[in-house]
Amino acid sequence: MDDWVLVASFDEMSDAVDKEKARIEDIALDVGLLPELVVKVEQKDKVQILIHPEFYSYYQG
Repeated sequence: MDDWVLVASFDEMSDAVDKEKARIEDIALDVGLLPELVVKVEQKDKVQILIHPEFYSYYQG
């Protein structure tokens, strides 16, 4: 499994999680990627938004 990159962390599931996930999904679409393949939300001790390493590489430039 690839090492997904943590981009946001929240104490609990809330509207803020949904808004941030939607914002990141819009960025994925802007660079021609399918959001459902490159963005995911996991709930462990905290709610985490993770992105695929290839998507993260767009940020690194």
